[in-house]
Parts: sequence; structure tokens; C-alpha cells
Amino acid sequence: MLKNSNTARIRKQMVAIISVILILVTTIGYIALFDVYAEGETVVVPKKPPAVGTNSYMVMSGSTSEKVAFKHADRKMQPGKITMLMTAMVVLDNMYDEKELKNTVETGEKIAALGDVFKLGESASVGDLLDAMLVGGDVQSAELLAKYSASSRNIFVKEMNSKCMELGLMDTLFTNASGRYDIAAYSTAADLAVITQAAYRYQEVKDALAKKSVKITIFEQKKKNPREVEFQSTDPLLTSNENAEYEYIKGGILGLVDETVNSAQFAAIATKDDMQMIVVLMDSAKENAGREAASLFEYADLKVTKNTIVKKGKLAGHARVRGGAVTKVPAYTETKGFAYVPPEGSDSLIQTQVSMYDNLNAPLKKGDKVGEFRILVADELKGTVDLIIKEDVPVGWFPSRYYISNTATIVIGSVLALLLLFLLRVGYVRLRRAKRREAIRRHRIRELAIKQLEIDEDRKRRDWNATGYGEMPPRTTDIRKEAINEEAEKSGRRSQHIR
Repeated sequence: MLKNSNTARIRKQMVAIISVILILVTTIGYIALFDVYAEGETVVVPKKPPAVGTNSYMVMSGSTSEKVAFKHADRKMQPGKITMLMTAMVVLDNMYDEKELKNTVETGEKIAALGDVFKLGESASVGDLLDAMLVGGDVQSAELLAKYSASSRNIFVKEMNSKCMELGLMDTLFTNASGRYDIAAYSTAADLAVITQAAYRYQEVKDALAKKSVKITIFEQKKKNPREVEFQSTDPLLTSNENAEYEYIKGGILGLVDETVNSAQFAAIATKDDMQMIVVLMDSAKENAGREAASLFEYADLKVTKNTIVKKGKLAGHARVRGGAVTKVPAYTETKGFAYVPPEGSDSLIQTQVSMYDNLNAPLKKGDKVGEFRILVADELKGTVDLIIKEDVPVGWFPSRYYISNTATIVIGSVLALLLLFLLRVGYVRLRRAKRREAIRRHRIRELAIKQLEIDEDRKRRDWNATGYGEMPPRTTDIRKEAINEEAEKSGRRSQHIR
């Protein structure tokens, strides 16, 4: 009996020891896998950002404004050609509508001296100049756009700095539209990341940055002798230059601070799983900028907070379209929307707003942007999701200019036609009834006339005077006339007697 009790106690102790060992192994496993991101294959997440040679950088989520990684991000440095993103925003803000993209700008002496692309007197369209600036980083194109957009380039620079104030940027000062070296100009990686985020909300900027190359048409004086000039994208990740690749890249702009120095400023945008990421490198070696940006994008994808607020393809509202066959079209979120709340905050600080464009004109194509789904944290805009349409909107009939769709025009026309038919029917019925009443009246008069004629003929036939009864009795109408005359005579006698 004692032997059995000892055996049972030993078994319990062994089970307890094995359980403790299993718990320890499981705990160690969880600790080892805590910083592991698994999607298709297991990837170990580094605890620190990758080492890069650039003096200053900022890695920020364009979807949520979360600062994922940074190094001396508040250090003031030359903004370089990233300045052109601000130039594009100001030009587009100053435009009345998209038709201005076809307007042309002529090159003057000062701008002709800034480069070799445009010669004195040559011109190009505003749309081509935007492409040349954003794709190829062309200095002359930026200065031509500033000349076109404002009465003077100095006024344009003031508008650029006013836009910075509007975005809440206090560590940036621009002195020209092209980002040419100027000791008085400065910005920071943190501010330039916000500028990149804001610029990418413009459809024209988004389309231009996505191009690997672009051809523009340049005219001589009076739009004669057109010639084409091709620009290659300055983004090494988009063109796969220098063996730098990142498959989720959407575009960027890179330029040297000074042509005599190898130091470059680089702003790039990438999107993976609908999460938009922005990398800004300051004073990076030009040959290393692509690889450094790619490594920071990969790190950011693993570290960024992905708190989904709105799903892709959600109906967010309806946009009004002027001049379209359909004047009210449903708008859907193009991607997922995310929100980032700092650890000290709460999800109750998150708010959303739907903002539809109020100047939409037909025709529109499937996928066109018609508004924004805005995500705010503590009443501050942190991210946006484009609202797009899922159907083409062709030009409608004339009433569509007044926001009356073709279908509504048909319905209104049908109702008006039915109303007109009803009114015509009522008028026709009334006319028939009036004619019928007139015919009945005439018929009765005719019957009375015939009857009176028959009476007269009968009286003549009987010859009342020969019967000895005296004269023929008067007609009823004659008796009435005599009564009226007698009454009139009596009235006249009374009046004379009173006098």
C-alpha cells in the first residue's frame, strides 16, 4: 500500500515538472516570436531603424501622419528640388479650372538663362510644365509656372510660404520656386514630409510622380515649329536606377542641393496594402539615396500602426456633376483608411468627414477622384482617402448644365407632356360642351320659331276676323309690350303731377 502511494506521488511530481517545462518552452517561444511579422514567410522585425548615411531623414505614414522613424528630422537644411512639390500645389490652387492646363507660358531672358531646355521666346503648356518639373525636376519649368501663376515670382514665393503657414509648418522658408540653392532658404525633413503628404492629395501631382518618363512639346514664338523634349524621372526607385528597387513605390523627386556637390534631397512615396508611407532624405549621397529609402520603407512597413477605420470600396456619399448624363453619382473609398492615436490618447479622439468636390464637370471617367474621406484625430487632419466613382459619366443634355440628369429630363418632359395633354383635353371638352349648349339653344329658338310660325299660320287659316269674335287676340309678346308702355305712361303722369 505504501509502495503504491509513493508511485502515485512520484507520477504527480513528474507531471508537474513536465508541465513547468512546457510552460517555459512556450513562453520562450512567444518571446522569441514577439517581434516577428509573418505574411507568407517569417520576417524578424528589427528593433531599430536601418543604419543610413544621410544626415537627416523622416519616415512618416501618409495615411495617418504617424512618425515611424526619424533622425535629426528638425534640423534646418536646404529644401532642394522637393520645393517643387510646394510649387505644384500653389500653381494648382491658383488655377480656376483644369482648362488652364492648356494655357501656354513664354520664356523670358532671366528664365532662359537658368537652363538649356527653354530658349528665349519659347513656350509650353502649363500641363507640360508641371510634368517636366515633377518628373524631370526641371528648374526652368518651375520658374515658368511661378511666372504664370502670379504677377511676379516674388509674390509667388510669398504664396508658397503662406501655404506653409496653412499646413502648420514653422521651420520652412522658401526663396524661389525651383529649389535652387539659396543661403536664406531652409526646411526640415519633418516639414518636407508633411509637404509631400499634402502634395500627393492633388490628382495632377499623383499622376505626374507615377510617370517614369514624359515628353513635352515646346513651341517657338507664336506657337511655331513644335519640338518634343523627353524627361526621365528623378526617382531612382521608380526607374530602378543604381540597383535600387522597391516594388511598392508610387513616385518621388530627387535633386542635388548644388550641382557642384553630391549631396541630394529625396522625397518618395510608397503604398503597400493601402498604407501610404513617405520617406524624406536630407543631404544623402545621390548614389545611395535609392537604397537608403528602400530600406527605410521596408522597416516602416513592419513598424507602422495599421488601425483600419474605413474599408476599401465603401459608399461614402454622392457627388454632384454639372453637365453630366447623371448629375448625382455614388462615391466610394479607393483604399482602406487608417488612424493612429498616440499612446496617451484614446480612440474617441478619432473623427471622420466626407468632403465632395463642388466643381465637378462632365465628362468623368471610372476611377476619377471626386472627393476625400478625411480622418481627424483631436480635430486635426491626419490622413485622407480618395473618393472615386465606379462608372463613367458622359456629357448630358442641355438641362444637365443645371444639374438635371437625362433621366430626370425624361421624367419632367413626360410629366409636362401629360399635363399639356390633360389641359388640351379639358379645353377640348369645354369647347365641345359650349358648342353643344349653343347648338341646343339655337335648336330651341328654331323650335319656338317654328311653333310660333305654325300658330300664326293656323290663325290665318282659321281667319279669326270672320268668326264674329272681333279682332284677333294679340300675341303674348305684344301684350307684354303694351303693359310695359302703359306702365311707362303712368310713371310719366305721376312725375308731372308732382311737379
